[in-house]
Amino acid sequence: MDAASRTWPPPNPSPAPFSSRLRASSDPHRRRRRRHSKKPKPEPPAPPPKNAPVCSGADFESLPPELLHRALSAAGAADVSAASRACRSWRDALQPLREAAALHAHGRRLKHGSAVPAGLDGERREAARQSALGLFKRAARLGSAAAMVDAGLMCWEEGQREEAVGYYQAASELGHPVGMCNLGVSYLEADPPQAEEAVRWFYPAASAGNVRAQYNLALCLQNGKGIKRNQREAAKWYLRAAEGGNVRAMYNVSLCYGFGEGFTLDPVRAKKWLQLAADCGHRKALYESGIKLCAAGDKIRSLMYLELATRHGESAASHMRDVILESLSPANAQRALSDADKWRPKSLSARR
Repeated sequence: MDAASRTWPPPNPSPAPFSSRLRASSDPHRRRRRRHSKKPKPEPPAPPPKNAPVCSGADFESLPPELLHRALSAAGAADVSAASRACRSWRDALQPLREAAALHAHGRRLKHGSAVPAGLDGERREAARQSALGLFKRAARLGSAAAMVDAGLMCWEEGQREEAVGYYQAASELGHPVGMCNLGVSYLEADPPQAEEAVRWFYPAASAGNVRAQYNLALCLQNGKGIKRNQREAAKWYLRAAEGGNVRAMYNVSLCYGFGEGFTLDPVRAKKWLQLAADCGHRKALYESGIKLCAAGDKIRSLMYLELATRHGESAASHMRDVILESLSPANAQRALSDADKWRPKSLSARR
């Protein structure tokens, strides 16, 4: 082949099909860069000390029973039962908590009537309550934080406040959110009140999702009780409690949006939360919703809401209700009152 028929530069030969070899580079500097850019091999890890404990996949079985018992004291019966199936040592360590869960469940059935025959007289019902309290105390001694809370509630209802606070304290130290909230409330209602101590317990309970603690913490922040006043922080906790189903918090959130306190002024959200609070039966929300409906010209629905507010104990609603009642025809007034008879509050599943 003569020089005229050749191409320059000559084409590179194509690699063989399915070849796993890397094509060599024609740039010597590039090869040098690759050679010198290799990462050093990592050094092997140092061997463990001679006295270090040997770990294995079954090390969780050697968890101290006291630690395991304390970790699950505030857990539910289902969680305790599930943990008991992990291994034999856990099953043995959690035996007291399983027994406590059974005692606590039976005590709740006695207290709330599901295990008590209908038609019993007052003495027998009181005897059932005392039996429930005894079961709660037995379960509390076995380490159940939920039983401590219920024992504290019953002691509080019977005027044994010091004993109730003791149970709340024990449940709080185990991390039970309801116990921490109730302990905070007991500090607020002490004589004299200990607001700072109450706030100290409301914070962890609220952070754990207890809506009552969130509402009480918001109240303390709004009023500067036991803590520096902070309206923005108060509004945040009101909103969390409202989203968790606390009706009083819903009404307060509507006020925060309606007056621009803690939140940016937002009439639309204020109306939404006021309506939701009214639908859930908050008496002031029912009254204010009735007033707003009257101003909008919807007197039939206004009368229904004002009648509901009156039935819920809002004395300020009765006068306005009577004024609207006289202004409506008998048929429309009867329709509004009939709607009030059929009305049922919206059911929300509030978090504990």
